[in-house]
Amino acid sequence: MPICLAKCDKLVSKCGKPAVESCRVNCTKYDPPPTDCTDQVRAALECTRDAKDLTCANVAPESCAKKFRAIAACTAGETSQNPDQAPAGLPAGWEKVSDSGNGFSVDLPQGSAEKAGPEGPLRSVTGADGTLYTVSVRPLLKDKPSEKSLLYFLMKVQGRCSDKVKLDGFIEKAGRYSIHFTAHCPDKTDWDGMIYVNDKHLVMLSAQAPFGKIGPTEPFFYQFEFAN
Repeated sequence: MPICLAKCDKLVSKCGKPAVESCRVNCTKYDPPPTDCTDQVRAALECTRDAKDLTCANVAPESCAKKFRAIAACTAGETSQNPDQAPAGLPAGWEKVSDSGNGFSVDLPQGSAEKAGPEGPLRSVTGADGTLYTVSVRPLLKDKPSEKSLLYFLMKVQGRCSDKVKLDGFIEKAGRYSIHFTAHCPDKTDWDGMIYVNDKHLVMLSAQAPFGKIGPTEPFFYQFEFAN
């Protein structure tokens, strides 16, 4: 998209050649835009092009974070909404779960239960539509969170599902990181999710269901919060 390349052109005068080239390569993710998500992509890229907090790092400016989350929601097949407005409420049968031990809150269908996971606590519940929602608390990465390091993490966790994984909307703010991912698995299931990282934990949110059958994810993915 020309809008995206215009953002990269702004980096020429203040960033090195590698940063500019990385920016231009990143623009190929939006050419063409995801199906039916042209408006969300245009809004996010226009925001980035005009952002005063645009940096040389290949991450979305914090001032544009909500608009990039709108792209993620759109590509996940969810109803479009104004990214500057909070969701009106939770879906019927959902609740906010506070995990004081690990310092976060998350919205889930009612009835979730926690058990020991492979590398930390694992909370899960199956929604009324059959979607399996999982919150997995894992150790921090050895490397600083980035699209590359988080892709390697997903390759380890997802196995063959990571063969067709796509990452988008990487955001960094004040030592906290997040990224959205989607994957199509060989067993004919979809595995969508978010990864959130702070200075203590890596938290992976997963929604899994047969192809095209994943239920609501917007409150699950985007209302997650670390405790202060």
